[in-house]
Amino acid sequence: MITGSDLLQISLARVNIDRSDLEAAGVIDPGHEGDKAWSNFGRDMDTFILKLPEGRRAALAAMISARGQGKTPVANRLEHLFLR
Repeated sequence: MITGSDLLQISLARVNIDRSDLEAAGVIDPGHEGDKAWSNFGRDMDTFILKLPEGRRAALAAMISARGQGKTPVANRLEHLFLR
């Protein structure tokens, strides 16, 4: 079950992901090979995620999960403000 806190962490991660994060996690190919995927990610993130092969979607989920484990003070504050 996804909690409100989980949803906040997913949303924070999504808006703070950059190309190098996706490349390092193996979600998109590095360099020119990943240009189209990066463009698709920026244009329509939800459809990008729906079309990812399972292995890459799992890599994206692992990356977001790892970010949630190391919550920043800002994330903790936002969680406190919005999820009381």
